[in-house]
Amino acid sequence: MQEPALADQSLFHIAPEFRLSYAPDLPGVVMVWRGYHTSTAFRALNEQVLAALIGHQATRILCDIRHFLLIGADDQRWLNVDWLPRAIEAGLRHCAIVTPLYFFNRVAVGAVVDRLDTSRIQVEYFEDAERARAWLRAGTVPPIPQPAL
Repeated sequence: MQEPALADQSLFHIAPEFRLSYAPDLPGVVMVWRGYHTSTAFRALNEQVLAALIGHQATRILCDIRHFLLIGADDQRWLNVDWLPRAIEAGLRHCAIVTPLYFFNRVAVGAVVDRLDTSRIQVEYFEDAERARAWLRAGTVPPIPQPAL
């Protein structure tokens, strides 16, 4: 039996700590992170995210990282110098982040976002996934300001 083409799939990875899907209504990729991830797991899962972005020619991503504990310093650097440039080169232009609940991850995410070229990608923060989805769909829902650290 032949596997369905990537364009026909909507859910790529599901586990208690990570979920990756494609949402045609956005249209874009949705990732939901929970708990702690080793650097190896974090990078491998992000490679799946990149494959989904490329496979769907997606320009939008929803990053629900409310319950993600921490992105380590080495992985922050990796995101900025390796993964994000590849994602932007692949066409990523809009990123909606559901703000982390954990202080140190808010700081880590802010450090990554602060290094982005805002002429190439727009990143906005939201308190909940529904507002993030609405912004990605229409671009008309005002984001919340980045939380004070």
